[in-house]
Amino acid sequence: MDLRHADLFEISPISILCEDWSGVKRAIDAVIAGGVEDFDRFLDDNPQFFFDVRRFHRILDANRSALDLLGFRDKETFLEESRLRLPANPASNAQVFKAMVRGDTVCQGERVLHTKDGRVVPILWRASLPAGPADPDAYSRLYFFAVDVSELKRVQDALMAAQANLSHAGRLSLVGELAASLTHEVSQPLVSIASHAAAATRWLSRQPPNLDEVATSLNRITVSTQHAVRIVGKMRSFARRGELVTEPMTPQDCIADAVTLVEHEAYRQKTRIAVDVPPHLPTIVGDRTQIQQVIVNIAYNAIQAMQAAKSPERRIAIDASADDGEAVTFTVADTGPGIPDELLARVFQPFFSTKEEGMGLGLSICKTIVEEHGGKLWAANGPQGAILSFSLPVASAQPATL
Repeated sequence: MDLRHADLFEISPISILCEDWSGVKRAIDAVIAGGVEDFDRFLDDNPQFFFDVRRFHRILDANRSALDLLGFRDKETFLEESRLRLPANPASNAQVFKAMVRGDTVCQGERVLHTKDGRVVPILWRASLPAGPADPDAYSRLYFFAVDVSELKRVQDALMAAQANLSHAGRLSLVGELAASLTHEVSQPLVSIASHAAAATRWLSRQPPNLDEVATSLNRITVSTQHAVRIVGKMRSFARRGELVTEPMTPQDCIADAVTLVEHEAYRQKTRIAVDVPPHLPTIVGDRTQIQQVIVNIAYNAIQAMQAAKSPERRIAIDASADDGEAVTFTVADTGPGIPDELLARVFQPFFSTKEEGMGLGLSICKTIVEEHGGKLWAANGPQGAILSFSLPVASAQPATL
């Protein structure tokens, strides 16, 4: 079959637009010639530039796949309405502008199209540019290729929902394991409340009533009540199924929240927790409950490992440190039996567990959480016991979306 270039353009299953960017290239060259050295900064400071040069841009042609993607039956109507259906998009345009200035031969990106028939279509686009410091006329026929990624986005959303559900299931599993020690911990302020209430009643029954002692007992009831409420509130927040909420937070707060949940079980298993977090560490950004889940899971595993091995000294050291201003590394070290060297590479695999009754999902979930936050999680053996560490980007190095 003898197919000409025009035939291939028309029958391609990929959406293709042929566009004239020569006038835009001349406008950009004029800016550079005017003494602008930092073009990226120029675009940030002059957002109107995107719309000013729009008049120099023209769509010359579109193949059948592009017309179908945009909801048009005929090419003439599309060319007449192309500015309406494909308005200036600063994010996408900026990538093309910057590629022109750098002399790149390829640029690509994402954007959303609003079609003639009312659909909203996310696409990936890619374009080939002339090589080197080309003449503006070389930009008179640029080909832009577009792929509808609606299904990919749907699958990604479903995967994120599944991962969130798995993370929630992991937290519920931890809640079940911590329930016994937390029940004991909550019972202490409840017993204290009952004791102080009885004391207040006795002081009131005296003749005359000792109101100072009554006030003291009531204050103690208030303190004990607040203590119980804090414990229950922490567990309720940890167990609830909520949407992913990212926020700035300090490493100190992340660790303090996690220690609140495991310190009761640590006390019950005669395990001492030492926290060493230097002041003024960089802020990180993420979902507070999920980061808390990682620390709780690792610390609880350490408590269980030391208890199972009947370690004579049971201690967990939790610390955090800054790594060249780019990341914060959290480390949880214990004095237990450690991890057999041949198993180190497998501890983060789903359904692998060193505990007979373990499901093998805890550390796998932790790994997913850390990586979704742009960090990494690893395990090693120290001089005494296991060391699990994870790093998270600081707020200034955090990606725009989690």
